[in-house]
Amino acid sequence: MEKKIIRNADIALLSDVFFIMQDIRALEERRAWQRDRMSNISQHLSFTGGGGEPKGLDSAYAALSGLEEEHSEKVRQYKRALKQAENIINGIASLRMRTLVMMLYVEDIPAREVRERLNMSRRRFDAAVEAIEQAEDMAHVRWRENAFSEE
Repeated sequence: MEKKIIRNADIALLSDVFFIMQDIRALEERRAWQRDRMSNISQHLSFTGGGGEPKGLDSAYAALSGLEEEHSEKVRQYKRALKQAENIINGIASLRMRTLVMMLYVEDIPAREVRERLNMSRRRFDAAVEAIEQAEDMAHVRWRENAFSEE
């Protein structure tokens, strides 16, 4: 089977939004784990009454600080990508085609589910996706509003 080459440069930018969001979620989970670790270390110390600041707590603070910095940078990256995506999406005149692009490339919803939600025939859906993916960018896509009807 031949691999289809996607020409549309905007698709990668739109997809970045989803993947950066996933990175942020993973970082937030790691931060929560690190905070729990710090809490457990602190509770253990209060029962043992040890002197000085233990290495475990120092390393937990350092790890959390690093995660906070990484999270902040990822959020800035996400905001930039989201702004680019909004500009691309807002350039699509057709509300229906805008929805198709958002669901398929930004929200990363499987093609079959997108087609079903938008009540598109497979033939119309495939034609719309082909038009999107083979255009130079979203501004050069020949949008066909009738892709949503069987007329």
